[in-house]
Amino acid sequence: MTTAARSCPHSTLVEIATGPVRWWADLAPSDGGSGLHPTPHELLDSALAACTVLTLKLYARRKNIPLEGVQAQVSREPGGGVQRMKRRLELAGPLTAGQRKDLLRVANACPIHETLAGSFEVHTQLVE
Repeated sequence: MTTAARSCPHSTLVEIATGPVRWWADLAPSDGGSGLHPTPHELLDSALAACTVLTLKLYARRKNIPLEGVQAQVSREPGGGVQRMKRRLELAGPLTAGQRKDLLRVANACPIHETLAGSFEVHTQLVE
């Protein structure tokens, strides 16, 4: 499936679509945006947080781990050409130390984490 984005007239708002699903991004107010929608960097952060939560919930269900809830917070620290993302996890439920360690291992294997932690290339084609 392809994700597409297009500019909205007379604003900094961007409409994003994947199939029938639509959402929006904008600039921060300090950059001239409305502040009503996430910035592209916030969307990237949210992808890591959401993937982490979903991966842990699915894994815990499959392994019968008594995980009652997950909260993931992601923050970024730019500097020197390297983007550092920090992820903070809160796991709820009667979990053993071994289960918590296993869930941390699984969090580090979520698909978005693996994508961000690896190297990848972006090829851009200008349509005439």
